[in-house]
Amino acid sequence: MIFYNKYKKFRIENNIDLKDISKRTKIDLKYLQSLERGKFAEIPSVYVKLFFKAYINEIGIDIDEALNELDNFLNQKSSSKSLKFVPDETNNRSDFFKKINSENLFNSSVLIGITSFFLILLLSFSLNSNSQISQKDLEDELRISKSDLIEYYSLRSEEVLSIENISSPVTIRFKSNIENYINIYDNFSGKEFFIFEDSLGNQSNTFSEQWNGEERYLLIANTVDYELILFSENSYNDFSKNIINDFPVEVILKSNPFSITIKKYLPKN
Repeated sequence: MIFYNKYKKFRIENNIDLKDISKRTKIDLKYLQSLERGKFAEIPSVYVKLFFKAYINEIGIDIDEALNELDNFLNQKSSSKSLKFVPDETNNRSDFFKKINSENLFNSSVLIGITSFFLILLLSFSLNSNSQISQKDLEDELRISKSDLIEYYSLRSEEVLSIENISSPVTIRFKSNIENYINIYDNFSGKEFFIFEDSLGNQSNTFSEQWNGEERYLLIANTVDYELILFSENSYNDFSKNIINDFPVEVILKSNPFSITIKKYLPKN
């Protein structure tokens, strides 16, 4: 499990409210949320480590280990060299300005040009930091496995519902309006679906799968804003309200007779 996802689980399991952390540290809540989602590029680069260290202090994790994981994730070795070079460049720029003044060449157009140059450098650094978060990192952040359920969660509730007037083949349609992970599998194979923030608002957050009656399982990371509909030629069954949960949900589909089992989970205390 990726490190910031692990720390978020630790905070939730220990009943530490992110809003309380924001009040105590004076860090904007949106930046704390970005830390827990691994969206470090959304935080001003000079504050990433400071905010992360304050957050780790608040939840009670070993700071050295956490900072080491952050550094490894962001490849901070090369970034640190760049940051160390900036003050030297500032001194050089100061000498450069003095030289220009002594030669009476300093004017507003030179200042605008130099300012623009360093703004471009800053933007380039920001884009490079953002590019370090790979597609695999994003998938690891969202993915949840059966072993994760066993290790980090406990069963909150289990509900078995009959599926009326339905016959094979059945279409399973699901849609998530937030970042999410869905795994549909049976005893032989499975298929993963990832829904990322930048895909919301278009059709890539809606999926359909055919179900021919064999036992089928769905593992969903979060169902706060989620639609689950089963329909066949003469039947339409909407289970969206039944599966709402802030944490993972496991769905089991069975035939003979047709039924749906909904298991909702909570983090272990």
